[in-house]
Amino acid sequence: MTGVGKRRPYISTAWFRLGLDVGVWRTPVVSGVLSRITVTTRRALTYKGVVIPPAPATAPSSGKPIELDVAIVGAGPAGAAAALALGGRGLRVGIIEKAVPPRYKTCGGGVLRRAVALLPLDLRAAVERECFAAEIVHHGPDLRFVCRRDRPVISMVMRDRFDHLITRAAQEGGAQLFAGTAVLDVSPAGEDVRLATSAGEMRARFVIAADGASSVVARKTGRPELRGIVPALECEVTLAPEAMEPLMQTARFDFGFVPSGYAWVFPKRDHLSIGVGTTRRGAAHLPQYYRRYLELLGIGKPLREQRHGFVIPCRPRDGLFGARRVLFAGDAAGFADPVTAEGITGGILSGQLAARAILDGDFAELAVKRAYRETLQKTLLPELRVARWLAWVWYDCPRLQVGLLRRHGQRLSELMTQIMTGETSYTAAVRRPGNYLRLFRR
Repeated sequence: MTGVGKRRPYISTAWFRLGLDVGVWRTPVVSGVLSRITVTTRRALTYKGVVIPPAPATAPSSGKPIELDVAIVGAGPAGAAAALALGGRGLRVGIIEKAVPPRYKTCGGGVLRRAVALLPLDLRAAVERECFAAEIVHHGPDLRFVCRRDRPVISMVMRDRFDHLITRAAQEGGAQLFAGTAVLDVSPAGEDVRLATSAGEMRARFVIAADGASSVVARKTGRPELRGIVPALECEVTLAPEAMEPLMQTARFDFGFVPSGYAWVFPKRDHLSIGVGTTRRGAAHLPQYYRRYLELLGIGKPLREQRHGFVIPCRPRDGLFGARRVLFAGDAAGFADPVTAEGITGGILSGQLAARAILDGDFAELAVKRAYRETLQKTLLPELRVARWLAWVWYDCPRLQVGLLRRHGQRLSELMTQIMTGETSYTAAVRRPGNYLRLFRR
């Protein structure tokens, strides 16, 4: 236990060194924060057939605090989905985003069909490519399985456009965007929450913390550090057209190559997102595995390559409901899928559930938290529990992984595709004995 007046480091030395290994601290966003330099490269987007201008940075305010009903920290899928769900009700909703949208966000950029189905929006303006097939490759016994669907399994996006499209839709519903605004401190203030920001003081009846794995809100409210952190390395790779063409049709997942993890190829409009990730702690050596993966794919020196390291929280945060008048959503809550490390689905769903809990609880703190806890326990948390167990079986038992793929590779691949598309779920799959008893028969 830390002593009075002492603060435990929010990012431990071990994780800082791991960040150096995968390149986290060399990313534009983190480097910008560390050097206190704000990068404001912006471009217009298209939404509903019209040009969307970049969001203006909010000018610093002075004098009276900005009064809000709900302050949402973070304009990613979780925060934007929460703001969208609160729209059209006459509430004062503010989205506080430290960057100036649209901003680059390190991510593979694969939006599963189950995530698309959660949003009441036409996302086509943000989709770079739709993949109707998922390809699963294992390099231990050299196995390959392809699962095809009539509708997209995964819609490939760049997160700047995807996130901003949802945020602009939330703004149309009445939300106010405080762009280029950093949260500096969070503290209770009677029946409100006080937020000290770079744009001045704000007060809100409730806060939805959707500010990612390195959540400032979590740190300032004394929440425990996230566990189950998964390091990953993702690169935006441009090749000659003839070299990219064989990789442009499917979403590809490679196992048996990265220890306790996998590699992927996600085709975008005119480039590839290629990455590697592992569930192992300690030095992951991901840059070396990434280079070897390029060689395995037959890729020589790319024409262009942008490398980004990041971490993914695959275990719900301890003390999730302990902060006064604060609800955590998305990566700030640790809601990424432990099997795939995909966080967009959990982000959108938890953001929507947090918004619904505030409405159903009518801003009464105990009622809101009870509603959020109960809906999470009925929906997202059971899924993550089962997925965590399956991830342990899959990644920590490599011989079992190979045996299952040799005997039932196509069936397992189809089942995983059904989960990604929302045709079934982890909990539904394990509740049907036939789905897994057959896995141990020839």
